[in-house]
Amino acid sequence: MKLAPRVPQVGCFDTSFHTGAPAVSKRFALPIEFHHAGVQRYGFHGLSYEYIASRLPQVDRLAAKGRTVVLHLGNGASLCATRGGRSVATSMRFSALDGLVMGTRSGSIDAGVLLHLLQRGWNAQQLEDLLYRQSGLKGVSGISADMRVLRNSSSPAARDAVALFTYRLLRECGAMAALLGGIDLLPCTGGIGENDPGLRAAVCEGL
Repeated sequence: MKLAPRVPQVGCFDTSFHTGAPAVSKRFALPIEFHHAGVQRYGFHGLSYEYIASRLPQVDRLAAKGRTVVLHLGNGASLCATRGGRSVATSMRFSALDGLVMGTRSGSIDAGVLLHLLQRGWNAQQLEDLLYRQSGLKGVSGISADMRVLRNSSSPAARDAVALFTYRLLRECGAMAALLGGIDLLPCTGGIGENDPGLRAAVCEGL
């Protein structure tokens, strides 16, 4: 770097934690040439998951060697199934759009919806803005991307947003539990994961 030429520059890749996941977990059901061109599931929030995996043995050494589903819940949200501290599957895939409902991001959406909007004249920039900045908790509630605001709101739309967030989280947790054959630990992190006991209780009760 021009401003600090002698300072070492270190790159920490958020996807690297997931590189050891099973090959089948990375595939899309597209022609093989897309996979070879890099269109595959990479996963994100890996730095968070790697840190959590390193700390779990201090909480429960025996359980940390088993089946864990880590919930990283904030404005960006994902979850990761691990076995013995290694990634097995994660909800974010090719991009940081996939998986759970997030603050302003849609999470998983039927590709047919996007084709429908394209056929109606939407362009790529409009779709990007919709999916990244106008959806999620903010889009469903029409109020805010902040879970604290929605919890304190009497608006039916706010309740709908919280309910959808919880439903999608529970559904993904169930899928991860099926892949692991059960769950031994369910740690939560991120602003929502740490500070919303109602959500944690709802997920545990549902599971």
